[in-house]
Amino acid sequence: MNSPPSRGNSRKRFPFAKLGVGLLALGGAGWAGWTYLPPLFTGEGGDIPLTALVARDELKITVSDRGELESIDATTVHCELRGQAKLSTIVAEGTPVKKDDVVAQLDTDQLTKMSNEQKVKWEAAEGKVLACKSDLIQAESKAGTEIATAELKLKKATIALKKYLDKDGEYVKDLDKLKGQLGLAKKELVEAEEDLEFTKKQLKKGFGDLTQVKAKELGVEQKQYSVNSAQSELRVLEKFTKEEKETELTFAAEDAVREVERVKAAQASAVSKAKSELRTAEATAKIEKAALDDVLKQIDRCTIKAPAAGIVVYASSRYYGDEGRIRPGAQLYNQQPIFSLPDLSKMKVKVKIHESLVKKVKVGMPATLQIEALPNRLLHGQVKKIGTIAQADGWRGGGVKQYETEVSIDDLPSDAGLKPGMSAEVKILVNTLTDAQVVPVAAVTEYEGGRVVYVVSGRKVERRPVEVGESNDQFVQVLSGLTDGDAVALDARGRAAKDLKGAKPQPGGNGSGTTPAAGPKS
Repeated sequence: MNSPPSRGNSRKRFPFAKLGVGLLALGGAGWAGWTYLPPLFTGEGGDIPLTALVARDELKITVSDRGELESIDATTVHCELRGQAKLSTIVAEGTPVKKDDVVAQLDTDQLTKMSNEQKVKWEAAEGKVLACKSDLIQAESKAGTEIATAELKLKKATIALKKYLDKDGEYVKDLDKLKGQLGLAKKELVEAEEDLEFTKKQLKKGFGDLTQVKAKELGVEQKQYSVNSAQSELRVLEKFTKEEKETELTFAAEDAVREVERVKAAQASAVSKAKSELRTAEATAKIEKAALDDVLKQIDRCTIKAPAAGIVVYASSRYYGDEGRIRPGAQLYNQQPIFSLPDLSKMKVKVKIHESLVKKVKVGMPATLQIEALPNRLLHGQVKKIGTIAQADGWRGGGVKQYETEVSIDDLPSDAGLKPGMSAEVKILVNTLTDAQVVPVAAVTEYEGGRVVYVVSGRKVERRPVEVGESNDQFVQVLSGLTDGDAVALDARGRAAKDLKGAKPQPGGNGSGTTPAAGPKS
């Protein structure tokens, strides 16, 4: 509160009315402690200015503004749904709730439809996972069979090559067989030749006949053919058949090796593909399941419960229109405040201080608070926080920028029953001037770009320029231009308006005009 000038010093008392007009005391909030007297007599025109004496006193400089009560410790609940949501139901504002009590319910129709559709997608994805698992098992089984078959072929081809080329193998066996046949054929040829020679000798001796000789010669020719044939087969075996067979079996063995590698690569690719399809199916199922869980979580968030015990206070994020007002049927957006659960035992006031005044305010400055709900009780607090970023009031505020400031309430009555949103008048004491020369606000006005007062002396009223300093809503500090004890008129604004309309100023001190205290009205 602003303190009036002290009455303890006789210099600060106001003059009595001249010519017995009498003492006129004007009290009230605007002029508390000051006594305005009609010190000058009424002239012909009845122009009787009310005056006050220039005095020295303590001048308290305050920054005042209106604000709203808020809880210092309040739990705010926001809309957790993405996009927009329709508020179906909410308990009445001011309803006491316990922790986990249902406070509000959002519409779930769209989300329920989404969850049903998403469940179908997830189940289809899970079916794909099972099919891919079966395909992988089959691919791995087939790979094992195909690789085993190829390796068996390789083993057989390797054995066949070894079987043919080994010292006890087929080639040696065929070679020995043909050599044996050749030897036998040669022996039979020799025997046939000897038998032919014996028959010829017998024929010469007169035994036998020529037919027997011819038969024996035919026998020799046959045996010779057998020898030639055996020799030919032996040469073919050694020169061609062995190389051909060895080449064939070697190629078969080498091709079997390549076949094993081809089968392994092909089956590995098939298994890898099956695994990849399984991973894709599992990832898809996981995504679909996460999407389903997310929708179900969104549905759960539609039931809004109290995170703590308290009294429900609706959020008021929009002061214009009904679109943002919390009520059943309202459209909410993500992270929009819905309600809060304030701790009513710890309150503060938020005010918005104009940018021209905020530089005077500092954290820790004392403040007084007059709450409309407690009209007969003055509360006290101090500045706790000053916003660092200006807030514009939008198109309604004409571009005016203000800084949100928080003021504590240090002597909050426990039985006051105060609630968030109540209005409060806050006065922040930003400075105290001691022994300041002060006059009432009504004694100072603007005139031709400067500040003036009207000094009343005897029957004269003199307009005098002054230099002013700090002020509050009641008093102005005068830095120069006045002397303690001067009487100043309290209708400075009206007098200045008359002067500006054409009243001719009379020569006076410091170039200011002087007019009679009493005289005809202009």
